Amino acid sequence: MSPAQRRMTQQRRIVMEELEKLCNHPTADELYDAVRRRMPSISKGTVYRNLQILAEQESVLTIESSGGVRHYDHNTFDHYHVQCTCCGRVADVAMDD
Repeated sequence: MSPAQRRMTQQRRIVMEELEKLCNHPTADELYDAVRRRMPSISKGTVYRNLQILAEQESVLTIESSGGVRHYDHNTFDHYHVQCTCCGRVADVAMDD
């Protein structure tokens, strides 16, 4: 990974902050909408690229849901997810070991 990918840029910091605020396992498009409220000039590609880098750094989880839609989670600890078969919403499930 290049030094630029390891550095916490302003865009990357805002992407992470907005992901933490949402707490709903957003898609990249949903996260892009939230980030754009704070940084109107950011491109969708920048959000996607930063999510990819954060996932490679293991700072966020990528959740592959049915239908090929990716959701993102800022909680990287071991836990389970469920997906609603009606609306596609993804949620955490607390389970004991």
